[in-house]
Amino acid sequence: MSEEVEVLSGNTLSEDVEKVVEKISNTTVEFRVPRVNCPEHIILVVDVCHEVGNTPYRLADGSKFSALYMVKRALTLFLQNKHAIDARHKFALVLLHNIPVWISDFTSDPQKIISDLELAEERPATTHCDLSLVFELIAHQISLPKCSNPSVVPPPYMYRTILIYGRSHCLPQFLHGKELFSHLIQSPHFVLDVLYTHESPSDNNKCEGIFDLLCGLDEGGWSYVLEVSRNATKLHNYFGTLLAHPFQRPVQKDLSYTLVPKD
Repeated sequence: MSEEVEVLSGNTLSEDVEKVVEKISNTTVEFRVPRVNCPEHIILVVDVCHEVGNTPYRLADGSKFSALYMVKRALTLFLQNKHAIDARHKFALVLLHNIPVWISDFTSDPQKIISDLELAEERPATTHCDLSLVFELIAHQISLPKCSNPSVVPPPYMYRTILIYGRSHCLPQFLHGKELFSHLIQSPHFVLDVLYTHESPSDNNKCEGIFDLLCGLDEGGWSYVLEVSRNATKLHNYFGTLLAHPFQRPVQKDLSYTLVPKD
């Protein structure tokens, strides 16, 4: 019975995702806020689930490391560099297993987050991932800034959640509704980015369906939704991409790193 429900739910989700992605790809996204480098309050949501059969990252020298280990290394560089860019930025840490747990409150000291992140350990995979609980936790922990004219007046700070999801067999779903998610995502001062780390897509996993669903979280075209398999260079490059301030970067569909040769 539970498998049938999951299949039906997945079909419905796929249809919704396709509509959202098509809408975003055919829409010109207008900036809702001034393109100002205001301080960011960044919530890092790190998935610590370890699924059976997870393959490690293999580096050029032949050494192998788990996905969580590599995420920790890349996140450490992200935190250090983001702080170096602007010391006003603050960071919070949430670990995601069967439920999300708020580990570290907002701090401008990246070393505090790095130390707490080092203590995070892989946990056995769960049968579900409820995104409702993730955004419920976030909504109860933050207070969105209010501006009388948000399209003109920059906020004193903005919130960005970076969801780092690492499962290849578990579709994340809103099992208890999307009300709080919608409340957050509709604010001009809240941005959601996603980095999906996964196994190589195959008939034996759900990577493609999971990525499609994660893309569907970007309801307004403001998010960056990135994916990487077991490629350490690409993983670090994407964390570099996420260093850019959400108010000052191009929308993802316009992003291009192509080198143009000189005439």
